[in-house]
Amino acid sequence: MIAEPSRRLAPNARWVWRLGAGIVCGVALIAGMIAAGPLDGALAVLARVVPLAALLVGVVIVPELRWRRWRWDISPEAIDIRHGTVTVRRTLIPMVRVQHVDTTSDLIEQWMGLASVEVHTAADSHKIPLLTMHDAEQLREQIAELARTADEP
Repeated sequence: MIAEPSRRLAPNARWVWRLGAGIVCGVALIAGMIAAGPLDGALAVLARVVPLAALLVGVVIVPELRWRRWRWDISPEAIDIRHGTVTVRRTLIPMVRVQHVDTTSDLIEQWMGLASVEVHTAADSHKIPLLTMHDAEQLREQIAELARTADEP
């Protein structure tokens, strides 16, 4: 049995997820408040309470749980990724299958000094998100080198 991966995402990853959830849930909360205006009784309470509860769960609980469960490791043979909030998924990507590897960084990631590494195979692509810029660059280079040596006879 292969040991569980041990490397974590950057601690700031939680804040990126919190910001995203806060925006979505905040819009839902405002929409719920507007919709609750003409409503009476239980529907008005639900229109206010459900988005507020989603905001609390989405901003406080889910990002922390998601960050705690996200793990990855690299070996000369494979990339091992484990992630999920409710359902945990584990993926092993053999180095011989890696075709190329990219780093990306959207505006929020750039603002927080983070980047993501995307590993491409013939069939799919897999992302290790929200690493520090330095770690993402090193990881991209490490995977590229291991994939190059995995192809050699």
